[in-house]
Amino acid sequence: MASASGLVNAALPDDLLAEVFRRVAAAGGKADLDSCALVCRRWRGVERASRRAARVPVDGPDGDAVVRCVADRFPGLADVFLDHGLYIAAGASAAAAERSRAQGWDNENPKLDEQHMQCSTLSEDTQKENGSDGVNPTSFTDAGLLHLIEGCKGLEKLTLNWFLHISEKGLVGIANRCRNLQSLALSGGYVQNHGLITLAEGCNLSELKLCGVQELTDEGLVEFVKIRSKSLVSLDISFCNGCITYRSLYAIGTYCHNLEVLSVESKHVNENKGMISVAKGCQYLKSLKMVWLGVGDEALEAIGSSCSALENLSLDNLNKCSDRSLFSIANGCKQLKSLIIKSSVKFTDRSIERVSQNCKMLQHMEINMCHIMESAALEHIGQRCINLLGLTLNSLWIDNNAFLGFGRCCFLLKSVCLANCCKISDEAISHIAQGCKNLRELSIISCPQIGDEALLSVGENCKELRELTLHGLGRLNDTGLATVDQCRFLERKLVTPH
Repeated sequence: MASASGLVNAALPDDLLAEVFRRVAAAGGKADLDSCALVCRRWRGVERASRRAARVPVDGPDGDAVVRCVADRFPGLADVFLDHGLYIAAGASAAAAERSRAQGWDNENPKLDEQHMQCSTLSEDTQKENGSDGVNPTSFTDAGLLHLIEGCKGLEKLTLNWFLHISEKGLVGIANRCRNLQSLALSGGYVQNHGLITLAEGCNLSELKLCGVQELTDEGLVEFVKIRSKSLVSLDISFCNGCITYRSLYAIGTYCHNLEVLSVESKHVNENKGMISVAKGCQYLKSLKMVWLGVGDEALEAIGSSCSALENLSLDNLNKCSDRSLFSIANGCKQLKSLIIKSSVKFTDRSIERVSQNCKMLQHMEINMCHIMESAALEHIGQRCINLLGLTLNSLWIDNNAFLGFGRCCFLLKSVCLANCCKISDEAISHIAQGCKNLRELSIISCPQIGDEALLSVGENCKELRELTLHGLGRLNDTGLATVDQCRFLERKLVTPH
């Protein structure tokens, strides 16, 4: 009798088998694909040719060899993450992989083929031994990058994390060979103006992320957005000294009329006109993140009046913005689903009240280190934002009454994170637990008045709880934890006393 695998092989052509593997990847991820590849040589060959995504470690002395091995074995890759934050678990795995490739899969243990893909976080001890202070040496260079883009001709998404040894030659290679590239993320390296402009000319990019890149100026970014003005949909720029100024923001607003996602972090923006240009020019904007910008109320008033499609807004350390800004956002951006406010010194309860009145679709709210906000702000959210799914509060001077409304109205709430809220006690958690019975994630950090009674209420009411994180709760004993353990779906519990 023919084996089961033989019957399947006889019935399925390669293209249909490849489609099966793509669906396996979508449902289960890399581990399931690896299992499929071990069934037989045919499955292994088809899986290699059809694999679409890989996260590849480029730490240590074998970075180019690892990338070369991956490119040779998986020519169908479309999404590649070259990560400096990982390292090869087996010290000689790159050499073993090269040997395996030369000799053929039949003559080697098939597990050797996977060793170069097995990665783990570099331990502190290993970092100290290497004398690297947490930054691994890497031999990943232009040669490895060029081999990747030559071997994987269908690249659509590429991420380079900590690419210190990649020069303009490597970026030009991407521009010349990756015509289908749509998304590019560059973190921690050197990007000169000419290199970025060449990328804009060679690749039809719709997404660009620049984080911690050096040598780039606003001149290069302005030229980039001019060239890619029609295709650019998402732009994320952070920790790039001198790259984001009012001139680059003005160019974004002038040329990128199809932009939907914008994230900017810069201490070099001290004028409103750049963000006003963005507001007037990027009216399809759906997600906006602003960090450390020295803009005032006029900038956010322009966003509120022009960007009615805005769904996600994050404001971090905008110390010149007051309630006027949030009033305008609440009046104009009624599709808002997520609002994050961090380290803002002028926003008060009044602005949160306006948001709760007008933004009925709000699903996620985070308020972090806004010291002049009090319980009234949370009372408004709890009473009016009945679609709320996630709530994060950190370092707020609020009391238990702030949570009454969540228990009475926010029945859909699934995730709650409370940190450094010193005035709240067991009563606050009980309000949430008794009303929000669909709660799945709960994190309580450094709230000293919370103890066993809170967890008793959670255990009795929140039967859908999946994840629980508790830290710095001095009044916590085994009684409350034992009750929570009865939640049958609990998958992750992290408890640290201090």
